[in-house]
Amino acid sequence: MSGFVNPFVSGRHQRVVEFVIWLMITIGLLAVGAGLLHVQMHDALRGEAKAKLAHFDTLHRNVTAAFAELRQTAKAEPCSEQFIRELRRVAFMPDGLNEFIYAPDGVVTCSTSMSASPASASLGPPDVVTSEDDGIAFWINRTLDSVGLVGVAGSVAYQAPFAIVVPAQTSSQAGQSWVDMEFVFSAADGRVWHLGGETGIFAAASRHQDNDNPLSTMFDVACGKDHAYCVAVKGDAAAMARRWRSELALAVGLIAFYAVWPASVLYRALERYWSLEQRFRRHLSSQSVVCAYQPILDLRTGEISGCEVLARWRDVDGSIVAPDKFVDIVAGANQTLSFTKMVAERAFEELSRGLPKDIRLQLNFNVFPRDLDSAKLREVYKAFEAERDRFQIAIEIVESDALGIDAAQTQIEALAQHGIRTYIDDFGSGYSSIHRVASLAIHGVKLDRSFAMAPNESLMARMLVHALDMVGSSGREIVVEGVETQERLDLLIATKRVAYVQGYLVSRPLTIDALAEFLAEHDAAMMGAKKKAAAA
Repeated sequence: MSGFVNPFVSGRHQRVVEFVIWLMITIGLLAVGAGLLHVQMHDALRGEAKAKLAHFDTLHRNVTAAFAELRQTAKAEPCSEQFIRELRRVAFMPDGLNEFIYAPDGVVTCSTSMSASPASASLGPPDVVTSEDDGIAFWINRTLDSVGLVGVAGSVAYQAPFAIVVPAQTSSQAGQSWVDMEFVFSAADGRVWHLGGETGIFAAASRHQDNDNPLSTMFDVACGKDHAYCVAVKGDAAAMARRWRSELALAVGLIAFYAVWPASVLYRALERYWSLEQRFRRHLSSQSVVCAYQPILDLRTGEISGCEVLARWRDVDGSIVAPDKFVDIVAGANQTLSFTKMVAERAFEELSRGLPKDIRLQLNFNVFPRDLDSAKLREVYKAFEAERDRFQIAIEIVESDALGIDAAQTQIEALAQHGIRTYIDDFGSGYSSIHRVASLAIHGVKLDRSFAMAPNESLMARMLVHALDMVGSSGREIVVEGVETQERLDLLIATKRVAYVQGYLVSRPLTIDALAEFLAEHDAAMMGAKKKAAAA
């Protein structure tokens, strides 16, 4: 999943992503268009088949009507001159049938073009006898030279005692240039006789070969309900595409052009869906919260007396997101207290499991001013109550909102009664002031990192000593964060105002395993230093 969302999460390759979305939409629209065209082609094929089948419907009705007319008209002595005239009178009907044979028991005796057969030849066994009520027998694609009808060919329909020669069906011209067809006569037992058109289309359609390449070649078959004639049609999509290539090219161009707008809309929607804010809201949970621990050094003893618990968030692509990226989202969604609880739960799980039982640390957690509520915060840190001999909880009130002095004082006192210490975070920025420090019963103040990290000789660096004097005069503990150089640390020690420091000079924020290793190394170094001092 991370590979899919990474372009949206990272914001890189925007043009490539937009192009891919446009291409996918274009391909999708082309696929829909091809599907609709495929349906239209099938409908056109079916229409062609039914149009040609209508000819055989008419032919079958004409044959049936001709038999009825022969029985009604030919009443004279068989094969007499009058009888022949009566046959020819029926042959003059405008139905395309003009060769009628008198053949009792299948033996040709005379016809419209032959007064009497010199040998009275038999037609032989029929190819098929229909199962309909009329019981018409058929000889398919026969030449009739052997029965005295020289040069006459076609299929013979027989209903005793008359036979009708049905001319060969040679026309196979479809209405569409990309359509070919075949006419067949199909018996109930599966036998098939080719009557006209392109050979093999009916067999291919029967085997459903259109499934092999449905977009290039299509088949359809139409058979009569009351006769055995069938029309099989084949459509060549490639030939159709060549015939309509200009129109198809225009359609593809229009689809590609109009796909730009939905692609842009979809990209913007995906961009919003995969924005940091939306990802954070969807995936924030105790499992996605990551804790880092930055050790705090006690300048009076040289020991690591605590650590600040820093919250991170694991993004859907596995990357770790810093708090400055999501803290406003948490505040805007009014999830500050629930988020703090997630951090506390994760920290308790890792610290209680990952650190030795004999280590005691003060754990500093950042708390929003709006969440300064003794009862709620006690619930947040409830898990630590069973580990009071190991962990001292301290909250650092971040400078995100104004803090009412009277209400804050009540809550700070209540927290202190339950063993939770309180610090003002980032003094020197935001809403912090020396008046607030002096008015609240807080345990300490953490100076904003901009003081400690300011370049030498800068205004902020010169103000550092004055800020320490102001806060120190209030009697509050002072913690300085952002200490990165030995020179700055020496300055802080020299002031004798600073109790605690943290920063990269002491340690970067660590994972729980790295914290355990760091504490062990620091304790070993302290022990070695004490032994060395004792020996001296």
